[in-house]
Amino acid sequence: DYNILERSIPAFLSPKNNQRFADGTHYTFASIIGSDPGFVDAVKTAKMAGNSPSPVMLYGETGTGKELFAQAIHNFYYGKKGHYVDINCAAIPENLIEGLLFGTAKGAYTGAVDRAGLFEQANGGTIFLDEINSMPLHLQGKLLRVLQEKKLRRVGSLKTIDLDVKIISSLNQSPRDLIRSGVFRMDLFYRLGVIYIKLPALRDRRPDIEELGRHFLQKYNTQLGKSLQNIAPEVIDFFWQYPWPGNVRELEHVIESAVNFAGRDETRLKLEHCYFANILEQDPPHSPSPDPTPADDSHQPESSALPANLDLCTALKTLEKKMIIQALEQSSGNVAGAARRLGISRQLLGSKISRQRLRHFLAELKHKNM
Repeated sequence: DYNILERSIPAFLSPKNNQRFADGTHYTFASIIGSDPGFVDAVKTAKMAGNSPSPVMLYGETGTGKELFAQAIHNFYYGKKGHYVDINCAAIPENLIEGLLFGTAKGAYTGAVDRAGLFEQANGGTIFLDEINSMPLHLQGKLLRVLQEKKLRRVGSLKTIDLDVKIISSLNQSPRDLIRSGVFRMDLFYRLGVIYIKLPALRDRRPDIEELGRHFLQKYNTQLGKSLQNIAPEVIDFFWQYPWPGNVRELEHVIESAVNFAGRDETRLKLEHCYFANILEQDPPHSPSPDPTPADDSHQPESSALPANLDLCTALKTLEKKMIIQALEQSSGNVAGAARRLGISRQLLGSKISRQRLRHFLAELKHKNM
């Protein structure tokens, strides 16, 4: 029912509008943090994309920064020339998306009025189609025609409107899998993916975790009035080993939560402040324990019986040491090979070998394999 289109529009647009620039964006390439080679390559490609009118497709898991990249590309070249409009295709009911994107003409339905769609609003600027793989197939076909002809017709109108808009789209699943499963058109992929940028997951750019952590610590220190100056080494170690299914967005939320739990007189962010919701299945820090209730031991798994004096930091260090020893043995003492097995850099493994006091073990292992 297009009658609810007008009041629905605000819910589908970015909630971050008008925070910095007049066009509603607030990210530039200066906002992007990271020195991992794969991530740096993505930034270089994105800057090239900012100087081109060609369509850009961003592919990355949830939380990898697709919106940040889209706004940075827009502001690198187009920010001073036109509007920036973004829309999450997954958040829009199928019966509203066509009118929202392409606009409506008076008389198209009962009570309809002439209304510009998001493509018209972005004319001369940029439109970001987030999670475009959620768009229904019949609308993918209409979008393909709009891209080919650079013209559109509002719903219920025969009049064509010329378009000059840069299109940035994003996928949160592999394009190959989406095309094979029949939910995304191959011809639309080729049209939208002229400049294709893959954003690496946080687990694939672990050297950036500490820098990102410091950035978020400073951000939420200011917002929450805390005095935290640094992050404890055991926290960084844990961050390195954690898989980060929610990527950078999850890291930010973990830091924000930890800063909340830290005392105002504390100067170091500790592991006890951190809460990984639904991942470690732990209670939030300092949360009250539930009232004890009788339990039937016959229904309790053996793994639930944990020692009362369990120390998470000690357990993590012990596990790390065992994994390093195993990787070194499997690599015959080759540090670079062991690092590849562990999915970390050679430099980081070297520092961990020193910290775990495994230099003597490594020397004996190398001598043994000579």
